[in-house]
Amino acid sequence: MNRELRKHFLWSLLLALLVYMALVLYGDWRQLSLLLTDFPWAWLPAILGLTLVNYAGRLLKWHWYLRLIGTPIGCGQSARIFGIGLLMTMTPGKAGEFLKAFMVRNVSGAPVSVTAPVVLAERMTDGLAMILLASIGLLAFNDLRTRLAAGVALLGILGVIIVIQIRPLALWCLGLGRRLPLARRFADKLAAFYESSHYILQPKYLLISVLIGIFSWLSEGLAFYLVMLGFGVAAGADSLLASVFILNISSVIGAVVATPGGLGGVEGSLAALSMQILDLPRAPATAAALLIRFAALWFGVAIGILSLALWPYLLTKRQAIDGDTIAA
Repeated sequence: MNRELRKHFLWSLLLALLVYMALVLYGDWRQLSLLLTDFPWAWLPAILGLTLVNYAGRLLKWHWYLRLIGTPIGCGQSARIFGIGLLMTMTPGKAGEFLKAFMVRNVSGAPVSVTAPVVLAERMTDGLAMILLASIGLLAFNDLRTRLAAGVALLGILGVIIVIQIRPLALWCLGLGRRLPLARRFADKLAAFYESSHYILQPKYLLISVLIGIFSWLSEGLAFYLVMLGFGVAAGADSLLASVFILNISSVIGAVVATPGGLGGVEGSLAALSMQILDLPRAPATAAALLIRFAALWFGVAIGILSLALWPYLLTKRQAIDGDTIAA
């Protein structure tokens, strides 16, 4: 891991420590310890398995997008890059995920300007899928701040997609960029970025990717439902739908907050919404938020660290391609 990435990761760990200390104090650490002791830990493999289903769906979409734009990369290398990318969620706004495009260039020679839109498309289609999954509960849940966060995310995603698909407007923006001194030197790369974005965000591809996203994030919602059951929520369709809603709308709020991994925004929303919608007391709501974040966020980070340890050359290899050099 290079120095810049290491610094971002350490700051993210410090932020996580502060967030979780606040949550432990909020939930009463004595009650939390008792609740976690009594939790049916035999369910943990099923919870982690559902999280892996989410990762598998997102990996499928990642590789499908790369093949869609003609990137010459095999399934194995694509999966390794995706694995390291899970660690990059711990950068502010998950901006570090764009390093996946550099890793793809390392192994395939595909220009970053062509493959970077894949990362953007992943984020946007995941966001659309989460908002769609949360939409039923959002209509029933009368909280202005939650609706506002979902609305901002939805409008932002749809706005980008619409601009990209209105070709004359996008080309006019690119033409304007060519006349600006600062943007002129990047004009060709911006044009390649746009062409890839326009292609993979066509309605027919958008529909498939959103459906994959719905399947992926539904599985993580089911994982949260198991966590809820473990902390005393009654089984049933209502609690299942509420769990899927809470997990997905909290993830959207975390994306809007744009902290590393959504830290603070996701955990706070999970606990608050669990109390408001499922009538959970403060301690079990906090415990459930901590446990699902371990199973979703930190399990993924662990996979990312392991992937980077096994295949560090993907991120550090020097290779000159198209006049650019990838720095270690």
